[in-house]
Amino acid sequence: MADGTWDNGGHGVPAKAGMPLWGKIALGCGIAFLVVLVTCVGAGAFFVNKIKKDPEGFKQRAMSAVADRLRPDWEDFRFVIEQLRTPEGCQALYRANPELAKTWPTEPAFLDASSRWHKEILPAPAELTFDVMEHGGLQINHTFGSQVTVGWSPKGGRAVYVTFEKARKAGDTGPRRVVGLDVR
Repeated sequence: MADGTWDNGGHGVPAKAGMPLWGKIALGCGIAFLVVLVTCVGAGAFFVNKIKKDPEGFKQRAMSAVADRLRPDWEDFRFVIEQLRTPEGCQALYRANPELAKTWPTEPAFLDASSRWHKEILPAPAELTFDVMEHGGLQINHTFGSQVTVGWSPKGGRAVYVTFEKARKAGDTGPRRVVGLDVR
């Protein structure tokens, strides 16, 4: 202490013990990645095993879930199909849906066009079955938050495509408004 400084020139200072911060961060990220990877592989193996044990049962459960979700659209579509099969139904359909005037400006024009459809439009099946969904020519397209288009192309009849104003929400009752109709 004769020179009056407390600086010893860096000699005698012990190095910090333990892992540096970047090492701790890398270790934590690696462990998190491994946990996510093992979870995904385990869930995938579980579902693959479940599907392999009973593929038809899995298909039935999946189709049942899809059918339950699409059933309100199918019921509204069936209602429109039944209206299109009679002159009185076509008249009621045109009067209840003013948006159809974009395609057919007057009711007589719509009734004239529909007079060619009545006999060629087949009745829609009462239930939405797996056969109708897979092989029956059914198409249901939901536009995000707005319109729903349901199309059906049966064998031996005319194809009908109906566009509804909006998706049916829980608690909605009554028919939805038809904004587009295409009979081919």
